[in-house]
Amino acid sequence: MKKIIIGLLVASVLTFGVVTPISINGQNVAYAKSKVTITKKEFNKIRNGMSYKSVKKIVGGKGELISEVGQKGEPYYTYMIMYYGKDGISNANFTFQGGKLQMKAQFLLK
Repeated sequence: MKKIIIGLLVASVLTFGVVTPISINGQNVAYAKSKVTITKKEFNKIRNGMSYKSVKKIVGGKGELISEVGQKGEPYYTYMIMYYGKDGISNANFTFQGGKLQMKAQFLLK
């Protein structure tokens, strides 16, 4: 079962590109695009209604664009940005619409 989970993680993360190593039990299993990481403390500072520019200022840089709908400049253009935690597995997702944060979620941030 563990090998299946690791295999799925490797396949899904490699789809997004390579730069930062992701480790499970001390083994590098995949890589993520962005070198910028997020902590739970930073995540908790981020509020709905903020711009992506404000989020980047809190976190320290750009995250990874993982989804978008519509065309840039349209009022309902929606996109999702992801940041990994320092362990490479924990993460936070931010959904923006109309240039403002509408929804945020995190998984295992410390």
